[in-house]
Amino acid sequence: MNIGFIGTGAITTALVTGLCSANLRNLQITLSPRSRNRSVLLEKKYSQVDVAESNQGVVDNSEVVFLGFLPQQAEDILVPLRFMENQLVINLLGGTRNTRIEKLIDASCQICRAVPLPYCAERIGPIVLYPVNDTAVSLFNAIGTLVVPEREEHLEHLSVITALMAPYYQMLGEITDWAVQAGVQRKAAAGYTAAMYEALSSFAKKRPSGDMHKLADESMTPGGLNEMARRIVNEGGGYDCILRALDAVSKRVSGG
Repeated sequence: MNIGFIGTGAITTALVTGLCSANLRNLQITLSPRSRNRSVLLEKKYSQVDVAESNQGVVDNSEVVFLGFLPQQAEDILVPLRFMENQLVINLLGGTRNTRIEKLIDASCQICRAVPLPYCAERIGPIVLYPVNDTAVSLFNAIGTLVVPEREEHLEHLSVITALMAPYYQMLGEITDWAVQAGVQRKAAAGYTAAMYEALSSFAKKRPSGDMHKLADESMTPGGLNEMARRIVNEGGGYDCILRALDAVSKRVSGG
């Protein structure tokens, strides 16, 4: 399969890394010359990767074209390009609906929208896709776990949650710092903290009902340490700041 990427930022780099290490048969990847330093490094690292001389070169050499540039560049980049009929275009642009991409591409292409994250380089974690497309499913299943919402608006709501990556890592950092100040070696503190939250997330993911609040209740014993910790967090404002952050990001995304 010949796939191409227009734009070579962090997400493209993660996707290429994951796909090239997934042992997919007959995979050939063409990268645009944008962010040439990244493109050239990927070309040197993986035999499946070539760098085209232009964005049109990517389109001409690919059955599947990933759009991985900044959303505000969409019109300038897409309008001059000549896509092929029934070519699959995978839209990675934040806050940009498939109907917007369809208007900018002068061809009857198949268009999917996806939300991959940096961890797909390790072939782990969820990838949101809308709508379902067999080719897109086969590619993303090789590097993560697909989540397919019922509507594109639901994809947008899920994508808002990705803005909590930095706050999450900072929380792990603060917990690690607390342990280090108590005398624990940083590597041990960080390793334990990350592994504990990884296990908690794995356990929660298998919860058939999806009721995380009930899971929190079940994690406590009356008068126990978890009950004490949750009470202190709630008395300090609880998770209102997280909800405010999600609302603010949602408004920004929906406003383009």
